[in-house]
Amino acid sequence: MQSAQGTAAWPLGRRIYVVAGVFALALFAAIGFPVLDRAVNPGAGQPGVVTFLGVGLAVLTLTSGLLMLGLRGLLPKTGVFLGAVLGYNALLILVKFAISPAALYVASREKGFLILANDSSGFGYFAFPAVALLTGAIYATAFFILYAYFQSKLRHRLGIPVGFEKSFLFLFLVMFCLGGISAITVGAFASIEYVLSFTVMLALAVLLAVALLGALVLCIVAFRDATEQAAVVRNVTLLTAFAWIGLAFIAAYHVVWLVFILTLITIWPLKSMSIK
Repeated sequence: MQSAQGTAAWPLGRRIYVVAGVFALALFAAIGFPVLDRAVNPGAGQPGVVTFLGVGLAVLTLTSGLLMLGLRGLLPKTGVFLGAVLGYNALLILVKFAISPAALYVASREKGFLILANDSSGFGYFAFPAVALLTGAIYATAFFILYAYFQSKLRHRLGIPVGFEKSFLFLFLVMFCLGGISAITVGAFASIEYVLSFTVMLALAVLLAVALLGALVLCIVAFRDATEQAAVVRNVTLLTAFAWIGLAFIAAYHVVWLVFILTLITIWPLKSMSIK
């Protein structure tokens, strides 16, 4: 069995190829499972279990494999750290590839979207890249702020001067709340009418909030454990490597999510709100 030391010896070029291959497989899953779902259930008016379960499990499996094999040598090696990282990534995958798309179709079925009305050109769908960019930036900023907070604690323990501390934790919490609001209102496109349409799906909103809270807790656990290990070996780059890998996964999730959403609305068009 290949050890963490073995993966640590992988050349940079091999790691790049592995990461690129995993990313391509994730994109393929984001397109392939909705197409399969449509073929299996041609009369369905919206995506079903094949789509959400298939894409979610595929992305989770690829993420787990990449973390445990391709990138294991670059990351802290305790079971607590690995469990926390896999846990918060699983919850983010649940939010991005199951809860949020399901909420989008519930809102479409209940009320529809005004921005799509009388828009035969499909211009309204250009809002989705903006949503992906906005939520991706919010998630990435929150993650980076959390990293900055724990890095400041690590540098303080190692006797390296630092200029920031607990204020970053407050900023992270603010940014995380904004990220949660963006996820809950995904597809709302800046209209209060869309936000109000989500009052019919309280259960999904609660589930999403619980998932984001769980992701927050596990992310803090992962950063805390990585900080402890970096302090023991007196190596700040151990924490830095985790931070950049985490940011890369967040960016990848949002790109795959955009492809996934555009595939869904191509196969199962959203309902536009009637204008009277």
